Amino acid sequence: MAVEDAVMLGRCLRAQPEVPAALADYERARRDRVQRVVAYGRRSGNAKTAGPVGAAIRDAVLPVIMWMLRRGGDPQAWILDYQIP
Repeated sequence: MAVEDAVMLGRCLRAQPEVPAALADYERARRDRVQRVVAYGRRSGNAKTAGPVGAAIRDAVLPVIMWMLRRGGDPQAWILDYQIP
């Protein structure tokens, strides 16, 4: 995301003569995507706090779940295949 941020910030600074206006444009342009990625990370992080029984169940079931998810394509493609507009 840092590279995406840098590209968008550069574009906004080039398009606006005033820095405060460029920063406001940058924030508007990036807010939705950043919030979506942060929410995804938060949901992913909450799943990592299993106790010993939960961890054993997770470790037994996770390979099957991952196999099922990958059959329909990459579930993280929306993050990795993003094209900066």
